[in-house]
Amino acid sequence: CTRLWVRLTRDPEAYRTMLGVFNSVQDATQSISRIIGAGIVPAALELMDRGIIGAVEEACHFGFPLDAAAVLLIEVDGLEVAVDEEARKIIELCQESGAREVRTANSAKERAMLWKCRKQAFGAIGRLASSFCTQDGVVPRTKLPEILRFIEDVSERHGLRIVNVFHAGDGNIHPILLFDERDPEQIRKVLHASDE
Repeated sequence: CTRLWVRLTRDPEAYRTMLGVFNSVQDATQSISRIIGAGIVPAALELMDRGIIGAVEEACHFGFPLDAAAVLLIEVDGLEVAVDEEARKIIELCQESGAREVRTANSAKERAMLWKCRKQAFGAIGRLASSFCTQDGVVPRTKLPEILRFIEDVSERHGLRIVNVFHAGDGNIHPILLFDERDPEQIRKVLHASDE
């Protein structure tokens, strides 16, 4: 690089960070569609499924509900006067989509711990399997329920465990195929499932 243009922006004045807890991945993805459909663009909207929740909880001991099928980590930022209303609307939309609860980070420490858990999700996968293969794709946010059903179908057909942690707000998915690289048959299955 010989030249660089930057634009400096102020840090947001306020944050509201929430954790939506769902009994099904479909309800969680429905919440994503509703939030985006309402014209709310969160600063972050992250989904972790049951497999990832268990691994992260074992690593971080945050208090994630191990019986949940999925959690959504949602954050809005901006002016203090606006974030409370956006957070209230997001909680309402999640509840309408079947969230069994929506927790709100009550301190900067809780917020930081939630983000630490999310950022350590990939590192925690080592607790689930000796090897893993991560795919990286993008789908329209409205297609998240469909692609997650497809991933589940691929998992069942190939006899592989696939877990998910991804940037739900922009449809950037990361199905993670778990396997043991010492087993040639599992490697074959992972390659076929990855192709699909």
